[in-house]
Amino acid sequence: MKNCIPLLLAGCLLMSLPSRAADSAVKFTKDDKKIVVELGGQAFTTYWYNDGNGGLCIRPFFFPVLAADGTEVTSDQIASKDHPHHRSLWIAHGDVDGADHWAINKGEKQPKQRHIAFTKVEGDTIEEDLEWEGTTPDPILKEHRVFRFFAFADGSRGVDFSSTFSPLKDKVTFKDTKESGLCAVRVAKSISDTSTLTQSTGATDSRPSKMEPNTWGKKADWCDISGKVGEKTYGITIFDHPENPRHPGNWHCRLYGLMSANIFGLSEFNKGGEKGDFVIEKDKPVTFRYRVVIHQGDAKSANLEARYKEYSGGK
Repeated sequence: MKNCIPLLLAGCLLMSLPSRAADSAVKFTKDDKKIVVELGGQAFTTYWYNDGNGGLCIRPFFFPVLAADGTEVTSDQIASKDHPHHRSLWIAHGDVDGADHWAINKGEKQPKQRHIAFTKVEGDTIEEDLEWEGTTPDPILKEHRVFRFFAFADGSRGVDFSSTFSPLKDKVTFKDTKESGLCAVRVAKSISDTSTLTQSTGATDSRPSKMEPNTWGKKADWCDISGKVGEKTYGITIFDHPENPRHPGNWHCRLYGLMSANIFGLSEFNKGGEKGDFVIEKDKPVTFRYRVVIHQGDAKSANLEARYKEYSGGK
């Protein structure tokens, strides 16, 4: 995998292939704004990398994300007054050497995850090079981003995320903040209105509660958010790969519909505790890997622990 240094290559190889559905062929249709992804001849998602939904694409994102039966399970909050930065399924961090790559500040100078080029759009894989701007438009960080799409034998769908970060100066710090998700999702409103958060530890929080005392900021191998669309239950899970820094990761997860993998906001998750600043040095790239699973049914019926073991290579 491009930009994976030798010490990280073993981690790349540990991402074992899921049990494939019989009809899981991936098809990409690309233009100058987006890549449409089909799985088994059916729409799955669209990756907006340049100009999407009528506005500037400050950072790339997937929207919509569809379950196998065509049900839309994510929400793009760009029109929202309180969370316009929750862009369905995306990668972001709130403080990168002082640059806010989480929020969207309308009318203000906004640092961008600048799309540079796709190095691969074929088979089941998209590979992309990006540069993250600092507090000025000058880039401070390179990212090599890899997505791999697939279906499970039961019709559930998945995307593997891999982001390799390489500073363009001596070091770059992902600073301590809860406003972060190197893999983040905002679910559809009907799911969040009936949501249950479930983690690998067995911890749960559910509606009608508005608080998440058992799951927010906690460490777990994976986190799931499930709820109803009509009469059916759908869920999305994020797996934290065991080779990731600070595994098992912490979770910035909310019953209102946000779920993100966040190892950085330690002082906010544990008031008065250690700082979560994470330093990446030049010529010492760091890779983060996650798997996203879109399933029907709740977390228990989705067989998530077995799927996590498959993903993590049995670790």
